[in-house]
Amino acid sequence: MDSVGLNTYADFNLCGKDMRYDKLQKRLQKNQYAKNEKEIYLKKLGLLKNNISELHKQAILAFSLAGAALLCQILFRGVNKIHFADIKKIKNLARQMTEHYNLNKKGFRAVLAEKNKSSYIDIYGSPVPKLKHKLTRCAFYLSPSNIAVAWKDSPLELFHEIGHGVTGCKKHGAKWLHLACKMPLYSPVPALLCIADTSDADKKPHGLKKLYKTLDVLKDNAYLVSMAMFAPLLLEEFNASKRAFAFLSKNDKTLALKSLLLFVPAFCSYLVNAVAVSNLVKFLNTKADNIYLQKSLYRQSKHYENTLNFDESITPKIAVIDEYHRKSVKIDWDNKPDMIHGVAVESFIKKGLPNAQISRFDTNLDEVSVKNALDDIIKSRVKYDAINISKSSDIKISDLSKLMGVDLNTQNLKMNKKLIKEKFFASSYSDVKDIRDIINKLEFLASRGVKIYVSAGNKGKEYLNLYTLADNINVVGAANKYGVSKANFSCDNSLVIRWCKGVFKVKKIKTSDAKMAFDINEDGKADILTAETSSKFKIPQRYIYGTSFAAPGALVNDLKRELDE
Repeated sequence: MDSVGLNTYADFNLCGKDMRYDKLQKRLQKNQYAKNEKEIYLKKLGLLKNNISELHKQAILAFSLAGAALLCQILFRGVNKIHFADIKKIKNLARQMTEHYNLNKKGFRAVLAEKNKSSYIDIYGSPVPKLKHKLTRCAFYLSPSNIAVAWKDSPLELFHEIGHGVTGCKKHGAKWLHLACKMPLYSPVPALLCIADTSDADKKPHGLKKLYKTLDVLKDNAYLVSMAMFAPLLLEEFNASKRAFAFLSKNDKTLALKSLLLFVPAFCSYLVNAVAVSNLVKFLNTKADNIYLQKSLYRQSKHYENTLNFDESITPKIAVIDEYHRKSVKIDWDNKPDMIHGVAVESFIKKGLPNAQISRFDTNLDEVSVKNALDDIIKSRVKYDAINISKSSDIKISDLSKLMGVDLNTQNLKMNKKLIKEKFFASSYSDVKDIRDIINKLEFLASRGVKIYVSAGNKGKEYLNLYTLADNINVVGAANKYGVSKANFSCDNSLVIRWCKGVFKVKKIKTSDAKMAFDINEDGKADILTAETSSKFKIPQRYIYGTSFAAPGALVNDLKRELDE
């Protein structure tokens, strides 16, 4: 099925050969169904495009916030290293603060110590447990022991920890502090809900609809839920800093101002981390919606295809120019080639056109063999309905630009195609003569009414398949596993006019005679027996992908539509 805004559903031709009333009625119903389906599809596709745009914005924001959070941490750690000579004065102020809040009557202790393991032993009388090793590197307050500890190289932190002690010594204060520290650890939970909840409502168990409805509400408000989980921690950190600053401002204004240099970055680091995590949840929520829309569009396209009553006895003639002399497609997990590329491509054609008459034209992955194959097709008396070429001659667009002395990019290739061909054919590029002959032969066959499908190439946006410079051919890029958004590996430029599903899940299945096999094109039929693959354990790769497998999709779609009409 075509995707990404292409003409997915055809307007059916009512001037077919059979014009009886019942047949005409069926055609009219089919036409109306296609029209309705197309409207629904395009609405969903519009939502998906808006969703993708929003996803890009949120991704930029997520990275920015992560950078800000990191900066706050660096700033906090830098400020945290401020040294003060008058430790005795700070100890006296700490004692006064504990007395001010009557903490001394509750067995509270405030300690300034050296930052090493021996000080931990002095305080607790035991070695540092592995899980508490971090306690030797930062100030802390422990409510069960009712002790606040700071290190001598950053003594002002002690006042902040005493501020926590004020809360910890209150009734239920220890429980509140435990809750405040633990809740942020659960902030990713809404993100997990977002990732998990991407299925249709009608696919969910009927008896659990209320539960799923609650989960949907949580998912839709995941950003706020995640922020709420940070609220107790932010409130407690703010209160502890506020108490410390209020006490210091009454007793030593100089230390109070210096404490701000410590407390403000510390609180900001908590705040920015909260916003960053919450924004990540929001990003994942949008991503979950994106996956849901893609799944929904894919299911709709498959449902539509199943309604077509295509006459499978029709036998179109198709020429496949591909590699047939060695295995190159990896099917199982041992990373060794298991299947001939041309045979794999044919399986995608046979999936949609099971009775197609396929003629093989073997290439050696060089320009001469492709040119010779096109020569054989032209000389042949066979009238081919379509030609599939899953071979590319790739060049980096920036290198082509330098070679020609013309400023080229992915967007202006189509506009400058004529100029590119003139300058490129006159250049010193290797194989330029053979590529020129290939392009001329492709254009000649296209002028004779043969449908030609060329894969765009798998090297990404920076590259161009030189065969795609030919006029009046179908250049096919690969869409993702749902067939509705572009795959990252596919060449993507203005010469690519078609996008079809190019990522397929490999499944292990049983044949009718109980033999194990692999299905590589998602049609539920065996494409290669497990005995013919190289892996010992016969574990399938998760996916096979490529523009080579997208081009047959466009070919099948066009021929089925044309022959059906």
